[in-house]
Amino acid sequence: MFNIEEKVLSTLKIETRSAQRPEQITVLTFNSSFRHHPMLSPYPYPYKFLMNPLEKCQKKNPFLVLLVIGESHDVKARDTIRRTWGNESIYQDVHVIRIFLVGISPVMTATIQRVLKEESTLYGDIVQQDFLDTYHNLTLKTLSGMEWVTKFCPNASYVMKVDNDVFVNVNYLVHQLLHPELPPRRNYVTGIVVENTSPSRVNYSLWYLPEEIYPSKIFPPYPAGPGYVLSGDMAKKVYKVAQEIAVYNIEDAFIGICLYKMNISLTPPPKNVFEGLRIGYNSTVFSKLVMAHHFKNEDLLILWSDMRKKNLI
Repeated sequence: MFNIEEKVLSTLKIETRSAQRPEQITVLTFNSSFRHHPMLSPYPYPYKFLMNPLEKCQKKNPFLVLLVIGESHDVKARDTIRRTWGNESIYQDVHVIRIFLVGISPVMTATIQRVLKEESTLYGDIVQQDFLDTYHNLTLKTLSGMEWVTKFCPNASYVMKVDNDVFVNVNYLVHQLLHPELPPRRNYVTGIVVENTSPSRVNYSLWYLPEEIYPSKIFPPYPAGPGYVLSGDMAKKVYKVAQEIAVYNIEDAFIGICLYKMNISLTPPPKNVFEGLRIGYNSTVFSKLVMAHHFKNEDLLILWSDMRKKNLI
């Protein structure tokens, strides 16, 4: 882990080319002068693992690690995912593991912590670090997953970061997009590619980024946050480069900044296999996509039950 006090300010200029004009993206490294800025997450920082299911990767090297993002108090969402697409036991031809990433609840802390410990004992699928579980710390939560893969599951072939209000068709992802019979890709990140977006300068916006910490007028391309897939080596590379640059609270845009820092491009996915908006449920359509956003709890259970009845899972 890098020592924050030893960081020095530096700037990386990266050129992007478009049909109109070249753009410059300025990526600032973390620096003691920025350390206390409220819009920057404290990182690198020696966050501790409070819950860590080490046995998940001790016996096998998983083909796919599902890193599920949610709130520490949301027991119902975790249980629903365990009963549906996150049920590891139904994927018998490849090794798939499920991990829930959480922080420390800022409210009802002791009660929620007790529930999390009971869940962890029962299911062995919760990774918790000691930062506050807030929307502002979403980037820290995602990086805790990249750190976990780097340190405790380094031989995973692929990783998917996914929010807990997403339906994931794991079979389609594994067999139609990733292909377990082929050697794992390297430098691979795919999902909904977001391009030509600008940081919000409105100080009451949830996604506000002031010019003093992000001076550029545009974000580099990034994978939309609800769900994206990385090769195993990329999870390690993202974690490594995050030790060197300022960590912003906009998680998916930050991943794009990491990719730009490494000069690695997103791989566009096949058309219509990543759905970032809620779409009407159709079993035939859903059997041929990787993910669909805004399906949670009862909606997800109904969808899953129908697809199981039709033998589409």
